[in-house]
This record gives sequence, C-alpha cells and structure tokens, in this order.
Amino acid sequence: MKRPLFLILFFFLSGLPGLRAQDDGVRFRTILSKGNVTAYRDENDETARLYTNQMVDDGDKLTTGKDSEAVLRMKGWATLYLAPRSRIQFEKLRNGDKGPQCWIRLITGRMVCQLDRPFPGAFEIHAGSVRSHEHGTLFEAIRKGESLELVSYEGSLVADYHGKSKLAKDREVIRMDKGKFRSRSYHLDRHKLADLKAFQDLLERIQDLTPVPGTSRP
Repeated sequence: MKRPLFLILFFFLSGLPGLRAQDDGVRFRTILSKGNVTAYRDENDETARLYTNQMVDDGDKLTTGKDSEAVLRMKGWATLYLAPRSRIQFEKLRNGDKGPQCWIRLITGRMVCQLDRPFPGAFEIHAGSVRSHEHGTLFEAIRKGESLELVSYEGSLVADYHGKSKLAKDREVIRMDKGKFRSRSYHLDRHKLADLKAFQDLLERIQDLTPVPGTSRP
C-alpha cells in the first residue's frame, strides 16, 4: 500500500538535523550535582532536589547551598558551572529563526561557562538590568548584592546597561557597582587565574561523566 505524500514528507523532514534540534530544544542536562542543589520547576510550580542526569528547561531556577555546586551540559554546545551559594534562572532556552537562544539570569553567586565553539545564536547572561552578550567561548559572571563582575577568559563579551555598553576582550574584566561601570581590567589577577585553573581542573575530572538516559539519581 502506498503511503500518502504528506507522510513521506513528514518522515523525511523529521530526519533533518535542524528540525531534530528544534524538537529536542535547547536544554541543559545535569552531569554533576554535589551537596544541596535544588531546582524550581516553572511548569509545575515545585521545588525539589536536582539530581544527576535531570534536565533543565526554560523558566527553571537553580540554587546551590553552602559547599554545594552543579555542572550542567548542553549537548554539543556548552558546559555550565554553578558555584556554592548561587542562584540562576533559565529565562530562555529555545531555538529561534536566528539560531539557538540561551538567556541565563544570574540572581546571586558565581557561574562559569565554557562553549565548545562560538554560539551560533544568542548566549546572554542577565544580572539586574545588565545584559552581557557572550561572543567568546569561556566566561564568568559573579554577582554579590549590587556588585557585578564579568570576566572574558577567551574571546569577548559586551555588557549593556541602560544604553551604555562596555567591551571586554580576551582575559579582561568588567566591574560594575550600584548600577555604574566602575572599571575594566586588562589582565587577570592571581585570584581570577586560580578560579580559571580550578574550573579547568573540574572539567578534566568530569569529562568522562556522560549521564545515561533514563537515570535521574546518583
């Protein structure tokens, strides 16, 4: 029996890489959850412990407690580290007409992100009214109260705040305090270099941690 033409087209188009990515969505999978790490699920308005191999979706909010940390992986694109006593919200995780969109709001604490390659769409870090557009492949954001640091380890980033923009190139730091750009450093101090080394060491330790689909707890 011959299949209708629309079914043939459906099966053909569903096999295209671009459409498969759109079906899968732009999502992060937890590859390390240490200590007290919780996730607020926007879709069901519930907060629960975040376990290894669980997915994170658009709208979800993650919180790490004292001596707690988490590492998440966007397959083929990015590795995200969340330090102790930090909180972030995934404001946008989706595919759009201009490529994948990843907007992460840093509410408090510290996050580091390593991209496998330059992001083809929009990768942004938001903190208060600041929007940091990430054009590089390794960057960090630290927020404590009204203070914000944006670090570009590899590549560049552009921070926008109420019509004003600041550019940080390779290994430069932008500092803001109480809604004002305070300074830009053209080199990394020993503390930033130590943070970078610790993150790189962590990536080496977890590079073989590939979660098995279907399992959600350590």
